[in-house]
Amino acid sequence: MSTTLTKIALKAKDPKVQFTSLAHLLTPAYLRETWRKMNKGAASGIDGETMKQFSNNLEARIEDLVTRLKSGKYKVPNIRGVDIPKGKGKTRPLGITTVEDRLVQKAVAGIVSAIFEKDFLECSYG
Repeated sequence: MSTTLTKIALKAKDPKVQFTSLAHLLTPAYLRETWRKMNKGAASGIDGETMKQFSNNLEARIEDLVTRLKSGKYKVPNIRGVDIPKGKGKTRPLGITTVEDRLVQKAVAGIVSAIFEKDFLECSYG
């Protein structure tokens, strides 16, 4: 866990603390850290862009993404739907997001996890 997320987790332990905005945590450094943790073999989304293609110009892409996130101009893209075979002729629908949106989702999930992890018991898994 990054130093910033560790600080957030410590603040979250204080029941008097209320978080109003966490957007300032979506920094280029945090998104780079999140990128390193992502599955580089994951499928491409509706735009067809692969993880490798996204990484070709990673620094510029992250800077642009942070600018759009902070200015409110980031738009969630459509999701590519596929059906996964489940045996006996049945399928299960699966939505695949774009690489960029996957990065945003993983970054936000990391922040939210740091805040709410303290609410779970040691025996809780989820």
